[in-house]
Parts: sequence; structure tokens; C-alpha cells
Amino acid sequence: MDAIHAWGLVIIKAIQTIRSDALDHAFLAMTSLGNDMFYMLLLPLLYWCVEKHQSLRFLYLFMFSSWLNATAKDFLNQPRPYILDGSVKIGTTGGPGIPSGHAQGSLVFWGYLALWVRIRWFSIFCIAIIMLIGFSRLYLGVHFPTDIIGGWLLGLLLLFPGNALLEKIEARIASLPAPALLAIGTIVPIALSPILATKYSVSPLGIAAGISLAILLEKKYVNFEMPRTHREAIIRYLIGIIGLFAIYIGLKLIIPKESWLYLPLIFCQYYLMGLWVGFIAPWIFQRLGSAQKAGNSLP
Repeated sequence: MDAIHAWGLVIIKAIQTIRSDALDHAFLAMTSLGNDMFYMLLLPLLYWCVEKHQSLRFLYLFMFSSWLNATAKDFLNQPRPYILDGSVKIGTTGGPGIPSGHAQGSLVFWGYLALWVRIRWFSIFCIAIIMLIGFSRLYLGVHFPTDIIGGWLLGLLLLFPGNALLEKIEARIASLPAPALLAIGTIVPIALSPILATKYSVSPLGIAAGISLAILLEKKYVNFEMPRTHREAIIRYLIGIIGLFAIYIGLKLIIPKESWLYLPLIFCQYYLMGLWVGFIAPWIFQRLGSAQKAGNSLP
């Protein structure tokens, strides 16, 4: 055990001196705000019910952040605290430690929302969530302090330059023909997929590739608008999220984990999820909206 890991265990054990059943449940709940499932629930909501263009930029940035984190973890291959000292284990997780995916993902997600909304109280709320998620990973014994710091630093490097870079990229590719846009959106994720490939690095690339096709189809055949009422937004979200999880769970049950095709099939699973979020669900929203308008216009 090196000095940094030994120091990290001292910090974790000091934090865990406040441990209680109530805090265990509280921090397990807090850490769930940095889980993939949470982002699966929230990112589509922004695209379907808040604002299309900004949400798509957000989604691409977040997917790249997820891929980069998974790739960096696999490359650095550093242990978790409970691997070195099982007495600190409260939470459950797997894979290498640094950089913390919860720390990086929460900073990119909540940081982007704070920059988007630009309201002081909401920015303070977002910073508090980022800090509490990071602290929860230490309390639960699943990350060293250096893992959290590494995740935050990588998240910051992506959040500010990444958002500005996306604006420049959008301006450059906006005039490209649809086949070129589709090629870029498909070839880049496929080219990145073999780099230290794992389930966690392949899945965000699959979503990004699926979204790239979806937004072209949506623009040509749907061009949906944001919901006009809360009721419409709720119905839209429920339909969309049920379909998304049906694809996610249904394909998860049938994809063979021991097959050499496992990672390509994971890519296809998330590709379909991206296609659902970006095009199929909006097409259904439009059809339901058209049917409702036709029904309301009948004498």
C-alpha cells in the first residue's frame, strides 16, 4: 500500500467515526444521485420537455464525459479503498477507482445545469449536491479522496472548455449535409469504442451514435415542440421513459455476457436507446398530439 492510499484510508476512517444506520441510508440515497440510472431518468426529460438544442449539447458532453471516465479508470487501474481494507466498506460498487465517476459525472451534470439556469440559489444547490455526492463516496468507503479530486478536476476540464468547444464544433458542422453529419456521429463513437473497451465505456458511445441518427430523422420527419401544459409534459415523459426502460431492461436480459459479441451488443443496445430518445419517442409524442388535436376539433 503506498502512502497516498494509506493517507486516504486514514481520512475515510476518520469520516466513518460519525457512522450510524441513519447516515448509512442517507448517504446511500445521496450517492444514488450520481448513478447511471439517475441520469437515464433526467437527461431525456430535459430533451423531451425543456429545450431540445441545449439538451442535445448537454447529452453529447455528458456521454463524452462518461466515456472518458470509464477509459481513464481502466487505464489507471487503481484499487478501491475496501480492496485494501475491507473494514471501510459500506457501499457496493465495482471496477477501478480513480477518477471517481460519481464525482466527475455529478460535476458535469449539475455544473452544466447551473450554467444553463444561472440563478444564484440554484447554483448553490447544484454545488451542494456535487459536494455531498463526493462526500458520500468517501463515507461509503468506495473511493479515496484522490479519486474524488481526480473526478472533479476532469469534470471541470470538460465542463468549461468542453461546452465552449461544442459551440465552435456546432458552428462548423451546421452547414454540412445530412450524410456527412451522420457519418461523423457514427464513425467517431465506433472509432473510440475499441479503446480500453468495457461496458461502461461502450454504452455512452452507443447512445451518442444513436442520437446522431435520431436528431437527423427528428429534424426531417418530426420537429417536435416542447409541451404546452404540465399534463402534456407528464404524459410525454411517462410514455418516453417507459419505452426507454423497456429497451434497456429487455435487451439486458437477452444479451449473453459470456459471448465475444457482448460489447458490440451493448453498443447496439444503447444505440437503440439513443434512437428512442432522439426520434422514436418524439415521433410518438407528435402522433399522439395530432390525434388529440383532431379529437378536439370534432363537432
